[in-house]
Amino acid sequence: MAAPLTRSDFLCRIAAETAKMSYPGSMSRGKRPVVLKGTKALVESYFIRQFPMAEMWEDANRIAKTFEDWHRGQSQAIAGTIKCSVPDYHDPVAVSTKFLNTFLHQLMKYEPCRLLWRSLHLPLDQRVFKALRRLRPESLSFVQQYFSQSPYALRYDTYCSIQQCLAQYVNELNCRPGTEFRLTSRIELNWLWIDDFQHPE
Repeated sequence: MAAPLTRSDFLCRIAAETAKMSYPGSMSRGKRPVVLKGTKALVESYFIRQFPMAEMWEDANRIAKTFEDWHRGQSQAIAGTIKCSVPDYHDPVAVSTKFLNTFLHQLMKYEPCRLLWRSLHLPLDQRVFKALRRLRPESLSFVQQYFSQSPYALRYDTYCSIQQCLAQYVNELNCRPGTEFRLTSRIELNWLWIDDFQHPE
């Protein structure tokens, strides 16, 4: 394979690599998969052919300023592509939002996209919900009731409420006495999905 010469080809390859790396395989496995067979190919095709990679590359700062509206629009656009492959018991926008969030997280290894770091949402799944049920942070008391539900059944407005509370949780963690670090993005809450972590001796 020849190295890309054109900017368009380069961005298509970035999108393809990122889509492959970011696909949450657990959504296709198990007794009750979230998506049907073939969804991975549909999602990868979407990010290569339809996702605004050039806009991300050139204008991440502008996207960051209107991130919440932009994120809603992108989630809905992805849902329009994969809706035929999402079983009836899940909300297509909730599922597409997970794909978008994991994709954006992987894009952070590319410098032009890092302007979005502070805006990123935490990808939600059952492991994150389980940890939040156990920790019961005060900043998330308003949305605690949703953590017993499937994150893939949430309406987008409910999802947004959870993300807003997660931003407050980041502030809550940063304000603890004696904290030796500061979080700068909700994506840094990814440690929530690590089950039964034990610090090495």
